[in-house]
Amino acid sequence: MKIILLFSLLGLIHSSVFAATATRLSCSLRENVVISRFAHSLSTMKWDGHFQVASGVRKTKTKNDVPFRVTRFQNGDDLVFFPEKDRYFMIYSGNPEPDRCIVLSTSTYEITQLPRYEKPDV
Repeated sequence: MKIILLFSLLGLIHSSVFAATATRLSCSLRENVVISRFAHSLSTMKWDGHFQVASGVRKTKTKNDVPFRVTRFQNGDDLVFFPEKDRYFMIYSGNPEPDRCIVLSTSTYEITQLPRYEKPDV
């Protein structure tokens, strides 16, 4: 029994180390956007010299019962994800028109390799 518990705990620790995912998107108004998702519903969005943070994901459905998820970032931008079709849309703060995004790549990285934001020299 102790051995099973030990292996279960080791598996839990190992899986949490690789829990972060990154999705690189290309949107028409914002190219090369990296969305990173971490444990505890923390998300980040990085593009050009910008970096935004979001906490939580709202799960809902369309009138036609199609599930989608919305992540609201601190600047008011919403990332809308349709998991059944693997489609992403950005709704920028102050602009009601959705911007369709194309997935360029996805990856998984260790928590110790968090994306970094460096303030550009002015």
